Amino acid sequence: MTELTREPMIIRSMPELLATAKAMESEAIAGYELLADDMRRVGKPELVGVFERLIAEERTHLDSVMDWSAQLGMANLPTGKEPDEVFDDEGMNLTNPALLSAYRAFSVAVRNEERAFLFWTYVSAHAPTPDIALAAERMAREELGHVSLLRRERRLAFHRQKHVQSDTIPLGRLEDRLDAHLQRLAREGNSVSKELAALLQDGSERVFTFGGRPLNPDGLSDVEEISPVALAELLLDFYLGEAERSRDEETRNLAQQYAGQLVTILALLRRVTM
Repeated sequence: MTELTREPMIIRSMPELLATAKAMESEAIAGYELLADDMRRVGKPELVGVFERLIAEERTHLDSVMDWSAQLGMANLPTGKEPDEVFDDEGMNLTNPALLSAYRAFSVAVRNEERAFLFWTYVSAHAPTPDIALAAERMAREELGHVSLLRRERRLAFHRQKHVQSDTIPLGRLEDRLDAHLQRLAREGNSVSKELAALLQDGSERVFTFGGRPLNPDGLSDVEEISPVALAELLLDFYLGEAERSRDEETRNLAQQYAGQLVTILALLRRVTM
């Protein structure tokens, strides 16, 4: 599930922040290496390749953290404590290999990166100093970039697995439908009602900025039949795509901001609908 089930640690220094980032990337590498070994053992070479790509991507992230540490004079950075429940293989090592696919592997990786984004967003919001807040915000932006990359890989895996035709749906209709779901859930008095209510006004801003754009949801044509989680997934993909495509810095920053809002909405929706 893509949410943090407990409040993350408060990070109080740059060495602690970078050590935590190193621990998170190292844990992800170790987890994917174990899964790659499992796939070799059961004779699934196509999935070995998927996990090797994920390992290479995580090593690139780790190299970025180490380069940043060196620039700040912390070349011999120790490995810190990995935050609880950020990396999760979701039981893939226990699943019947016949049931595994590249799509599922990338789906798990996407959820891990979404949790990492939420972790760094929390750290930034609760940072004791401005420099820690800015550094955590930078980590959150990088994780959002990883989310975008892996969601794109997941879409490609989906289309290789099953080609589905879809109709074009205006962005505004999807946002309006998501807003209706959020309003309903906010009124129900569940565990995240207040958090959902606080997010309602964000949808109007997103529609004002990008409202006329069309989307092509995979295999979906009736907005009324799309679940709240699926709506949030579709909108997140749209804003990540806009951030990648935009050559205008202001538009790109807004799209990244909106993508961050959708990651938060997804985490809350999964807590009450799945």
